[in-house]
Amino acid sequence: MPLRRWTRAPRLAYAMRNPLGGFARVPAAPAVVLRDLWPGNATVGEKLVRNRTEFDGVPRSLQSGIWDDPAWPAPYRRWLQGFGWLQDLRELGAESARIKARTLVAHWVRLPAAERAVMDPSITGARLSAWLGCYEFFAASADDVFRQHLMASLMMEARSIIVLMPDAAYGWQALCALKGLLAVAVSIPDYPEFLTGYLRLIDEVITSQILPDGGHITRSPEDLFLTVKELAEMLYILQVARLPLPTTLVDAANRTAPALRALRHADGGLALFNGSTERDSQLVELVLNRVSRSRVVAAGLPESGFARLSSGRALLIADAAAPAPAGFDHTAHAGMLSFEFSSGKQRLIVNCGASRQKGWAEALRYPAAHSVLELAGMSPMTFEANGTTSRPPQVSRTHATQDGAHWLDMTHNGYESQGGGLYHRQLYLGKDGRTLRGEEKLEGATLARAPCVRFHLHPDIMVEPTENGYLLHSEEESWLFQSDGQVQVEESVYLGQGRRIKTLQLVLTPPAPPQDEDAATPLPQPNNTEGDTDPALQATLQETEQEQPPPADPTPDVPASTAEQDTLLSGTSYAEECVEPPPATTPEPKPATTGHPALLRSMIGQPPPKPIHWALTLISE
Repeated sequence: MPLRRWTRAPRLAYAMRNPLGGFARVPAAPAVVLRDLWPGNATVGEKLVRNRTEFDGVPRSLQSGIWDDPAWPAPYRRWLQGFGWLQDLRELGAESARIKARTLVAHWVRLPAAERAVMDPSITGARLSAWLGCYEFFAASADDVFRQHLMASLMMEARSIIVLMPDAAYGWQALCALKGLLAVAVSIPDYPEFLTGYLRLIDEVITSQILPDGGHITRSPEDLFLTVKELAEMLYILQVARLPLPTTLVDAANRTAPALRALRHADGGLALFNGSTERDSQLVELVLNRVSRSRVVAAGLPESGFARLSSGRALLIADAAAPAPAGFDHTAHAGMLSFEFSSGKQRLIVNCGASRQKGWAEALRYPAAHSVLELAGMSPMTFEANGTTSRPPQVSRTHATQDGAHWLDMTHNGYESQGGGLYHRQLYLGKDGRTLRGEEKLEGATLARAPCVRFHLHPDIMVEPTENGYLLHSEEESWLFQSDGQVQVEESVYLGQGRRIKTLQLVLTPPAPPQDEDAATPLPQPNNTEGDTDPALQATLQETEQEQPPPADPTPDVPASTAEQDTLLSGTSYAEECVEPPPATTPEPKPATTGHPALLRSMIGQPPPKPIHWALTLISE
């Protein structure tokens, strides 16, 4: 064990010594007045005044002096101890809110050093920046004793960040820790060790997580948003203090802003990949405007591994890379090759999103919660008990464009070692954005399994079955979905907006083979499009075959992550209303059994099913 870890406990105890009563000088007030940049929620503030909290839909009582409980989930503990709710009390603005804020902060700053939760420097950093960002609201008019205890606590806890970093936090949480350290550095400039510590750590923390294309190493739009938010706050603090801006910080801001814009739909919300939710579109725009004045959207994200296809009003964002590398894979989902599709400000095809509630968080990581192919009884990666992943698949992609049309060719080998073959997905988006076509197939399978391809629909979409396919109605448009496979409409669930909402999904399975099909029939060739195809769909598929993409070099992605169960989540097993309580136990992943019963029986000992072709066409605006 490194010497730094051996000595961490005594160094932390020394850092947390209280300067009051000693030889250190404690300033009476911050030298620089900082302002919290983000809007609060007055409804949350009103509940806090009444000693109530509601986090992730779970109500709790706020008890005086109780800052930790083993029964609390980690996200709630982080929210409570991080004091971010001060902005909610500030938003409420009443005198009762000011008194409540001052009372709660007073409870904390009077805790003995040994009883304070400071082992997570990211929470400490959030707390320090919240205190200083809302100082004018709750502390400026307080008595001298309160302000003296507050300033002493700022010094003590800032020193704890220096002791614990960089080992105790990574990713955007490390930026949060350094943001708190920077806020104290500019507020108490008489102690230069705070600014020295920040400048010593910031370059390494940024370069360890921000990729050359501006994406985040976790491959999560949510983590990228939180990273950009931390960068925006640090830039603001340095500008208010009139300090030079570190080159690495400015460069990171200029790269991450276009990348984050590229991972938004036209409604302003985030795409739902790897533990992300939509987020409030106005807050996302506010954060982007704070971090950079440029409104440039990244044309491509090669290192992040997302493909962005845009034509007309249509936008498709696809997960076209392997999971995040070890150490950054706690939010990784088995959504390789999945995509989301929107037209204008309306999302049509989506992934299910993410949740912080135990049970839902795990269930939503499986392929069945994504718009992608899943294979019965198999998992493309393994989720470990500690939340990390193993057995990462290799992913390749080729994206070509010509005259405004897009071709995207992707593969992953997550099922190959289990006999399921290489999953190959091809997508074509027309130059006017009015046609989206796809082909789904398994190549080189040695075990016959029944695949199904799921297309989760946004809750705003209504489905109408017709003799030619399924009409997908939004408020402004209607799209026709057709396939040469079997299509079923099933229940689904959408968690992109922070709560569970019932929705629908289209589930595709291969057509049932003829009963007299010979068992020795060779595996279908990649371009084999035979089958019982609707005439209208067959015409569109023939057009696709005639429209050959321009030559492009494939871009393979190096695998880097991990996963657990070999069973998969059924689409109908986890659909619940948002008003229902969270599951008492983890939703049990189940094999996908969607499809024609005759297909499941006839697959035994037979070649893999033929490719599934589908088309989505705009028919009315």
